[in-house]
Amino acid sequence: LRRIQRAGVPATLDEMLAVIEEMILAESLQLERRGRIDLASRAAYFRVVEGKTAALFRWAMRAGGRAGGLGAAELDALEQFGLHLGVAFQTVDDCLDVGGDPEVTGKDTLADLREGKLTYPLLVALERAPELAGRLAEALAVSEATGRVAPAAAAEIARIVERTGGLAESHKLAEQHVGLALTALDVLPAGDGRDALRTVAVASLRRSS
Repeated sequence: LRRIQRAGVPATLDEMLAVIEEMILAESLQLERRGRIDLASRAAYFRVVEGKTAALFRWAMRAGGRAGGLGAAELDALEQFGLHLGVAFQTVDDCLDVGGDPEVTGKDTLADLREGKLTYPLLVALERAPELAGRLAEALAVSEATGRVAPAAAAEIARIVERTGGLAESHKLAEQHVGLALTALDVLPAGDGRDALRTVAVASLRRSS
């Protein structure tokens, strides 16, 4: 915060403080629902994602635009870009939690579930295979006792998520938000800066860690 203040860019500190408030509220919601499979919903998922990852991305893009002297329309466009890129980034992260290679990601499969977080692929799978709730509850109970989801249980849950289309729908959601992020950039003047942001957005769909 001191660095933001020292930068002297108007409004960025106040906007950062507002984002911190958003992030605290979103984190509180996530903690309140930690491990509560009965409270799982897409609406709650998006409130958390938009209040944490996407909120930080939004602020970063707007702050950069302010520092660069852009006008109101361009700042709003950058904020929309950050919002949608943030949602896409988190959704891809969710996919890696289920289907990523632990040797590459550096995390066990379903590491988020160990923390009581129900990611987007799991939400989709729960809607399509309600019996998954029992397996998730068992996995959560074991993880609370041992500190990790049992590999066999993680593999079984991952197979169910794959079979029900949870990963496919999550990838599709990420692609949709990247598309919206790219559309937001149309407001910006053509140039290396806009091209770089496009490259970052598209690359976010291909990351493996």
